Amino acid sequence: MSTSPVTAAVAHFVALPDSTGAVQPFDRDDPAERALVSAARAGDREAFGALVTLHERVVFRTALAALGRSEDAEEAAQEAFLVAWQKLPGFRGEAAFRTWLLTITWRKALDRRRVRGLWWRRTPRPADADDTNPVDALPTDLPTPERSAVSRDTAARVEREIRRLSPKLRDALILAASGAHSYPEIAALLGIPLGTFKWRVSEARRVLVKRVEGVRT
Repeated sequence: MSTSPVTAAVAHFVALPDSTGAVQPFDRDDPAERALVSAARAGDREAFGALVTLHERVVFRTALAALGRSEDAEEAAQEAFLVAWQKLPGFRGEAAFRTWLLTITWRKALDRRRVRGLWWRRTPRPADADDTNPVDALPTDLPTPERSAVSRDTAARVEREIRRLSPKLRDALILAASGAHSYPEIAALLGIPLGTFKWRVSEARRVLVKRVEGVRT
């Protein structure tokens, strides 16, 4: 039996990168970064500024995964860097600096989400906004007119169903789909076993496909 264009689009839409080797290993820093961390711990603001530059994009994307809006993500990222600077003298290197920083970021973003009652949602964005447009993940080998129609329809359905996911499933899926983290790194910042994280991602994909396919017309 052939696969319908909508089914194929959904499959691609919720496909996730194999990020196990896509980013820096989550459990260690390279020598240059270790030197920056050491200098920053000693109070070197320029060294900390270099660390901010090195990690600002992934910190923003991590906050965005929790908050869904660029404005809120930027504020959470700023708060995370401030907290990191204040707590840096106590950083002992049990985990990589990046993982430590992203854990702070995630907690600050969740605090903001709880206080403001935010839910994962999207609002109209400027053309140069840094948050990822999920429609870009759709397959490129569909005929152009068909792809255009399916993209708009599928994007609306998937976005709606992502909002309906439980926070645990939604957060795991969006962090994984960002492509900015390795799976072990996400499990570490969420504070859950790697197997639990993988199950949440798999379950989120299964629920999305079932729900979106269930509302086909």
